[in-house]
Amino acid sequence: MTRAVAASAGVDWLKKAINLGRDNPGAVFGGAALGLVGAIVAGAGAAALQAGLMLGLRNGAGMVLGVVFTTVLMLAVVSMLLVGFLRLIDAVENGRPARAVDVLGGLGDLRASLRVIGFTFLLTLLQYALLGLVLAVAARGVLDWYLQVAMASPETLDPSMMVLPDGLAVATLLSLVIGLVFYGVQAIGTGQIALRGRGVFGAIGDGFSGALRNLPALLVLLLVAIAAVIVAGILMIVAALLVGLLAQLVGGWLGVLVGVPLYLGFMLAMWVVACGVAYHLWRDVCGGAAGDDSAVPAEPAAIGA
Repeated sequence: MTRAVAASAGVDWLKKAINLGRDNPGAVFGGAALGLVGAIVAGAGAAALQAGLMLGLRNGAGMVLGVVFTTVLMLAVVSMLLVGFLRLIDAVENGRPARAVDVLGGLGDLRASLRVIGFTFLLTLLQYALLGLVLAVAARGVLDWYLQVAMASPETLDPSMMVLPDGLAVATLLSLVIGLVFYGVQAIGTGQIALRGRGVFGAIGDGFSGALRNLPALLVLLLVAIAAVIVAGILMIVAALLVGLLAQLVGGWLGVLVGVPLYLGFMLAMWVVACGVAYHLWRDVCGGAAGDDSAVPAEPAAIGA
């Protein structure tokens, strides 16, 4: 069962996500750090696997298999980490004991992790199908135009190619709405699986019901998030300039010593905020009653609805 919330909830989701680690920073940021390390290790392993397949088969099949295996591996690892981290956030937000290693809880709950993988896979297919339909109907020639521009060299680039195809503005607007809805579906559905024990199809139904009922709040969230990203980008540029100046004055080693931790810290903060927004979105739409901070009991696990 989903419910509609006020449009201003989009601001609240971001504010609560920014303040996520106030009660138990060790668990939240420690868990995020473990998750980030796990994702980096998985990414390195996936890249090595893809390179090995390409070198071993030395044909197009090796490239295709490499991409498929890499995608599946990363999806599996991220899904397991997401299940664990959402449960960690839920414990912290409800005052229950939580530790950083709880982010690895998804590794011990393969059923929930597999459902998140299936849910994400089906949702991705559906989103790409809708986007393809939008492009085919609203901007039929956009793919041909894009390929021509992308493949043209500076010498062969015809100025007429720079004219945007008819219907591209409408297609862009519709694609933005689709992306916004599917973000809400992803956040709500993943929360339902990880925290309520819902099945794949039940989570999809809850996700679409909750997202469509809360489009104004999602739109406010998008606008606030864009503003926050701009501010964060400016701060990162200023920090990068300062690090570069220090590196010129002292030495390049200082740039690495200061710049790398800053970058990793930024990635860590983005992971925490992104998961925090998704959690509080789910909680307001599908969690306990409004204003109820009690723990949400999990339903019996089910593969389907």
